[in-house]
Amino acid sequence: MNKKKVLLPVLLLALGIAGFAALKATRPKTPVALPKEPVWRVRTLLVELAARGPVTALNGRVESPEQTRAAAPGVGRVLHVSVREGQAISPGQRLLELDPRDFQPHVEQARGEVDELEAAIASEELRHKADLDLLVQERKLLDFAAADVGRFEQLRKENFYSQSAVDQSRQSQARQQITLRGRELAIADHQARLAQLRARLSKSRANLDQAQLALQRSRVTASFAGYVAKVEVAEGDQVNSGQSLLTLYPAAGLEVRAKLPTTRQDEFLAAMRRGEHPKATAVVAGETLEFRLARSAGAADARGLDAFFVARRASTHLRVGELVSLEVARAPVADAVAVPYAALFGGNQVYRIEGGRLKALDVAVLGDAGGEPARLLVKSPLLKQGDVLLATHLPNAVSGLKVEVVK
Repeated sequence: MNKKKVLLPVLLLALGIAGFAALKATRPKTPVALPKEPVWRVRTLLVELAARGPVTALNGRVESPEQTRAAAPGVGRVLHVSVREGQAISPGQRLLELDPRDFQPHVEQARGEVDELEAAIASEELRHKADLDLLVQERKLLDFAAADVGRFEQLRKENFYSQSAVDQSRQSQARQQITLRGRELAIADHQARLAQLRARLSKSRANLDQAQLALQRSRVTASFAGYVAKVEVAEGDQVNSGQSLLTLYPAAGLEVRAKLPTTRQDEFLAAMRRGEHPKATAVVAGETLEFRLARSAGAADARGLDAFFVARRASTHLRVGELVSLEVARAPVADAVAVPYAALFGGNQVYRIEGGRLKALDVAVLGDAGGEPARLLVKSPLLKQGDVLLATHLPNAVSGLKVEVVK
């Protein structure tokens, strides 16, 4: 009885092992999975060879070569200020006025000096004319006096007159000679006196002109259409001669001063020497403005050379001191290709798709293509019209990588 209890579990265990072995031996075989090459889904672009000009991006500041600073012509008080900073102005518009009572007395004083000297010159002319007339008479009187001396001397010899009478006639002759010499000196000195008076008159007239100009400049008016850049005084302020009152600039002829990079400096200078003026564009307040390279600065520094780009037309959005980003067009390059930044690998490679696989091509980067979206201009003798290039930036891109074009 005890043997049966022991053999039964052993038999069941043996049967279980045998059944498991039979099931394992008769199970179906799993097929072996072959390794599959990965395929990357990418976007592409078609190569279009054309003559395209790369652009250089420059940052500059708006300036005005005709910016004007109105200064006080003399000591005075501000009577009216008619404009505010940033206000648009038109030709002939009154901007500011100093109290004319501070300048009008100087005009009247200078005019009085001119009138006085003009009267003195007229008097000198009349005196000279009278001296010329009196000179003839005094010469006749001198002749009469000399004749009297001769007659009295003869009569003295004949004892008809005394020696005292002869001496008296000689004194009369001497006095007449002195009078004649004085008249001749007055006539000879006439031109010197007249020149002195005329010099004083010229000085007085210059003072009058200066006083009148100061009175005129005490009323500041706009001579062009533009904007008020700065107002430095208020009504009631006391100002000194030469003190700045306000600053204004014309709306036309604004320039952008930008620094040419040293790597492109020679290229731009050579273009200007050939009489070419590279064009540039900038977007200001949503408006696309056109500029042209007019000239370069006379001195450079370690960062490069300053260049001046003149606006082709006036714009209400362009203000002095504003920072502007320029896109300067350079000379077109034949057979250039515009590609997105994502298509460039390693700084000098693009990938052409041939038979569903990538092939690396070395290219020369010419610069930015400009416009939107942002693109680069590249060139290579290996690129052909209609080639399909990889436009998706794959971090593991290598020649031979299998790709699938996304439609």
